Amino acid sequence: MIDDELQDWTDKSLNDTATEEELLALEERLLRDEQARDHYLNAVNIHASLQQRFVVVEEPASVVSFLTVARRKFGMGLTIAAGLAVLIAVSSILLNPASPPAVIAQVVGAYGETETAYAVGETVESGPLVVSRGLMRLDFSNGTRVTLEGPARVELIDEMQMVLHHGVLTATIPEAAIGFVVDTISAHVVDLGTSFGVSVGENGQTEVCVFDGEVEVSSSKTSGVSKLTQLVREGEAVRTKVDSSVIDSVSYETAQFENALPVNYGVLQTTGSMRFVSPGPDFHPGNYKDNEHIVVFPEKRGFLSNESMRVDMIDPGEYEKSHYDEKPTLVPRRAMTSYLLQLDAYPEGENPNRRRSVIGQITFANPIVGVITEDRLLNQSEVIFGIPGADYPSARTIEPRPEGDEREGFDKLILTADRHSLILELRENPGHLDQVRVLVEAD
Repeated sequence: MIDDELQDWTDKSLNDTATEEELLALEERLLRDEQARDHYLNAVNIHASLQQRFVVVEEPASVVSFLTVARRKFGMGLTIAAGLAVLIAVSSILLNPASPPAVIAQVVGAYGETETAYAVGETVESGPLVVSRGLMRLDFSNGTRVTLEGPARVELIDEMQMVLHHGVLTATIPEAAIGFVVDTISAHVVDLGTSFGVSVGENGQTEVCVFDGEVEVSSSKTSGVSKLTQLVREGEAVRTKVDSSVIDSVSYETAQFENALPVNYGVLQTTGSMRFVSPGPDFHPGNYKDNEHIVVFPEKRGFLSNESMRVDMIDPGEYEKSHYDEKPTLVPRRAMTSYLLQLDAYPEGENPNRRRSVIGQITFANPIVGVITEDRLLNQSEVIFGIPGADYPSARTIEPRPEGDEREGFDKLILTADRHSLILELRENPGHLDQVRVLVEAD
């Protein structure tokens, strides 16, 4: 509340007529009363502006002018420490304007409402945001990653809250940002430390799918003591509707999030026969036999190894076998993110034992720093990068074409010149297994 006493102290402070006792009383009031600080800030700013307008000075009116006046007024009878404390409090709005909550970290053909292409590095202010098509990853200042798949329309409130009006998003939340909120017209989703997806249809129907961890979902139709809330855990999904307060449990299906989720994990694009596996309760390589796809499993993210590590290749080009002692070595204390690529064929169809041939390409946002293909190195690196508790079937070395051999049926693995893409052609008989571990530079 702005009372006569506060106004009197403020006026006297600005006019250099306040006593030491009045200045000390004003200091105490400002330190404990936010409304008083706002009032004083406004008064000082007006006072400084008037001085700059009617008094000849060398410098233009600015925040620096405000600080000069404020320092002179508070210098009377106040200690330096106390004066700084008040200055920090009353000038925080001017000196520390709210920073944008997010920055565009990755784009895959992402365009705005006016068909203007989004660019990596652009800041995203609080307010509405439209992705007419393509994929765009937002990295929030608290470490949260959100990927939007167009067409999507959202509104950023701040670094801890956003509204999804329409479209699909996937979110990966670090421990520092637990409590991140995604609101829709029919649901209120609160993260409890997890990775999840949210989709909103044209009719406002919302689906929430939890890939890892858990979230709390409540219906937008209820509030207060009658608020209906449901805890949704890893491998579970729920649905809410605009005209109902009921939260329905639905089958855990990740298909609608399979375009956006890889971008959350640093995969920009897959072409050919590549299949990205969403995290979940069955997230084990041994569970994924597939004759048509090279399956991609995200493993540890941003892991810092304390030991040097041998890998099969680090330089661009086509993979060739080499002796263990000739393998290149990655230096320790380098942050990396790991992905496991796998072709695990099985007998099927009229010719169940025929050899399978699968071709694909995967492109990462960050450079590839190492590729591992051989049994011994796969086992060694699994200890470091493998997902705890995951079922890793016995690895098998891919078989590149020996030099001078013209026969068909060999595997091919190429690291592109920019180190961002891996091109694979894997050939495998049913009952056998090809695996490749890709180590990518962490953010």
